Order: sequence, then C-alpha cells, then structure tokens
Amino acid sequence: MRCHTCDTETDVRTRECPTCRTPVGAPALHPGARVRTVRGIGRATSVAVAATTAFLLLTVAVQPVNALLAERAADTRDSETFLLTAGVLELVPALLYQFVFLVAIVLVIVWTWRARKNLDAFPGAGPTNSDGWAIAGWLVPFVNFVMPHRVVGNIARESLWRLSTPVLVHVWWGSWLVFLFAEQRFSRSTAADYEALPYPRTSSDFQAYADHYLRATGEYLVPAIFCTVAGGSLIVLIRSISAAQTARIERSMPAGPILPGMTMAGPAGTSGAPGAPPPPGPSDPAGAPAPAASAPAPAVPAPVPPTGPLPAVPGQASPTPGGAGGTI
Repeated sequence: MRCHTCDTETDVRTRECPTCRTPVGAPALHPGARVRTVRGIGRATSVAVAATTAFLLLTVAVQPVNALLAERAADTRDSETFLLTAGVLELVPALLYQFVFLVAIVLVIVWTWRARKNLDAFPGAGPTNSDGWAIAGWLVPFVNFVMPHRVVGNIARESLWRLSTPVLVHVWWGSWLVFLFAEQRFSRSTAADYEALPYPRTSSDFQAYADHYLRATGEYLVPAIFCTVAGGSLIVLIRSISAAQTARIERSMPAGPILPGMTMAGPAGTSGAPGAPPPPGPSDPAGAPAPAASAPAPAVPAPVPPTGPLPAVPGQASPTPGGAGGTI
C-alpha cells in the first residue's frame, strides 16, 4: 500500500508511514478539515523580511557617508547644511526600516498562525502547543523569547517530516535574539555618544562628527550581520514550509474540476444499477420497508384473430375453413 501523503510504499503491518508518519491508510487530510493557504502569505512575508533586512543595511551604509560629509564640511564650515543633510540621511532609512519592520512582524504572526492551524488537519501530525500560542507567543513579554522558537520548530518538524527540529530553526532564532540585544545596546551607546558632540564650528568639531559616524558604522554592523542571518534563515524556512504544506493540501484535492454531466461514483455499498432502491436516509425509521423498485408497466392486450368469414376480394375465391381454396 502506498502512502496517500508522500506516496511511499508502506507495510500494512506497520502503524504509520516511515517517511511522513501518516497512519497507514489515512488520507493526506482529515475528512472535512479546514485548511488555510500559506503560499501567498508566505511570499508576502518573505518580501517584508527581505525589505526589513535591506533597510537596516541601508541605515548602516549611511554612517560612512555622513563621516565623509563631516570631513568636507570642515573646509566650508557650513554647520547647518551639514547637520541637516546628515540628519535627513539618517532619518529616512530609519523611518522606512521601522515601518517595514512592523509590517514584517504582522505578516510573520499571520503566517505562523495559518501554518500552525494546518497541522490540525494533517493525520499523524502532533502539535505540541495550541494554535493560540502562534499569536500570543510573539506578544507576551518574556514568553516571546522562547515560544516563537517552539511553535516554528513544531511547524517545521511536522511539515517537513523531520524527527527533530531542523538546524535552520535554531540558527534563525539564535541570530534573532543576538540582533535584538545588540541593537538595543549599540543604539543607546551611539545615541549617548552623539549627544555629547559639540555644535560644529571648528575643524576639530567636524572631525569629532566624522569619528562618531565611523564608530557608529562598526557598532551598527554587528547587529546588521545577525539580522541578515536571521532574515535569510526565516525566508528559507517560510518558503520550504509553505511549499510542503501546499503540496500536501493539493495532493488531497481532486485531479480536475467537477463539470456538469460528469458521472460521480456513488457511496460505498450501492450498486448503481438502474432500478435499485436508494439507501435509507437519516430520517427513515429503522427497519422501514424499502419502496418498490419501479411500478409495473401497464399490460398491452394481444390482438385477437377474427372468427367470422373474411370479406371477399374480387378475383380471389373465398377461403373455406378446412378447404384448399384457390383462384378461378
């Protein structure tokens, strides 16, 4: 017998498929179970995560540009133009990063919840946490340091048919935690360093600004690297899990559309022969006699031969009962 989920040849004496752990003989989805599509939301989430990483890298790339502007402003002593230009170059990427970051968080939560709900429709899948933690796990303080890793790990194991949590899940979550702590630490130190800078009037003041932006480049680069690793790992996980769940859902769907006039197989236990009585419905009383197959066709009377003498035909002798008859 072949598995309905992964098409692996299974032994009927075993309880589950050795590849996908679906019970032997069970369908790919529980009958009547509702599933959520994850392909579209997975693509949108991947784009948002990639955009978040790109805008974070842009905030890092702005720092050496501002250092170059500070060195050039030391010759012109145009303090207001320098401060305004440097401020705009830092503000625009930072605002774009914050906006895309919030969008990415919302999409990741929605994708996680939909992928977790699909596990309830997969025979043989063993969710370790309720679907509510797919949302609350990201929002509850302190719990959000652990629960998203557990939920995504469970989704990855059951969707990708792994006995243990994939290494990529650990890489993603570890890099994400390092990024969060490093960003908070370096952002505060960089902000305090900037507040201590004097208003640029002399060459040494402008040089102090140039040194500050160069130091900020190195400090911002550390969390940016971990964010890039976390973002890339999450994109790979989202795409692989979405593809695996979509393939399993599509495997349980009909091969083609059901068009009007197509003959559908009847329920098990019915012969489908013309005139066969239909199975008793749920409202029929138990033991009620089945209706007759069909009403008998009305009898058509057979023609009765005439008993009297036949009419004479000109040129032909009248037949005589028992006689030979003939033509004159």
